[in-house]
Amino acid sequence: MKSMGLICVLAVATAVSAAEPLRVALMDFDNQASAVANVAIVGGVTPKALAEKGVSALGAVLANDVAYVLIDRRDFMNQIQSLAMGDNDKQTAVKPSFLRAAQAVNADIVLRGSLLSYSPGKKVEFGTEFYTLTVRTALQALDTHDGAVIAMVEGSANRSFRQTDIEQTVIGEDELFQLLSASLAKATPALSEKLQARLAQQNSRPKVKLSVRSGPTDPATVEIDGMLIGTTPLKDFQVYAGDHTLRIGKAGYRDVSKQILLKVDTDIEVPLFRSKLNAEEMKEVLNKANVNVMMGSGGVEPAWIINTIEKK
Repeated sequence: MKSMGLICVLAVATAVSAAEPLRVALMDFDNQASAVANVAIVGGVTPKALAEKGVSALGAVLANDVAYVLIDRRDFMNQIQSLAMGDNDKQTAVKPSFLRAAQAVNADIVLRGSLLSYSPGKKVEFGTEFYTLTVRTALQALDTHDGAVIAMVEGSANRSFRQTDIEQTVIGEDELFQLLSASLAKATPALSEKLQARLAQQNSRPKVKLSVRSGPTDPATVEIDGMLIGTTPLKDFQVYAGDHTLRIGKAGYRDVSKQILLKVDTDIEVPLFRSKLNAEEMKEVLNKANVNVMMGSGGVEPAWIINTIEKK
């Protein structure tokens, strides 16, 4: 079960130089832990309830780390909401990808958190029960240009105690939050190290801007290499230069897909045909769009209008 959390943007500073900080968007914090067998020991706090505090815990850790700068989550949330709204302020059928929203706020990295495990282990010695409560978390960094995982780290923190007939310990909510924060604090240094190494390599790859329109059928969903990046009209979406598979679709219309080599900034327009279209309707669409028709194994589809934009 997932719990959407605080969305924030942070910057990671290099340890050896005054390089430009990296802006990283924290997308969510979900629960992957199983239910706690003995909920009485943790005061009835479930893994789901603890995971819902994950974003706040991570925010507190990063706010106290000089290597990071937090930016208000509302910028990111508002961007996602505005991208998800269609004409007349009605929400579109498909919510735009986090990649498009991350690029809109100039984030370099998207960061996700997870609660992996949360359960006390027990050992009995001489009639006394000894418990160790461990909170384990994970952080995953995604590239904002193609969604690739560029770093994944884990952290854990524990608290040991004993239970007897006379002494009964209950771990309170505040202490659970501290354990969650401690596990995240142990994960962030390794994350920073991996990001620096990976992003140094990633940043050497050239990037281009891609714009996509589907004419009168806007909005339509746009996928690059199988990942939803948003809806048309898509403007100046950054992607790595090279070969990509671009797919455009909309309910009630024929999906179109093409492999395209992107070397420079590119603007693409591809009108969509309805799934059921008679000859007169097809002629009208083509006349309005002023495009050619291609015949393929999938039937008739409009030719793509591809304009490259040379950089000055």
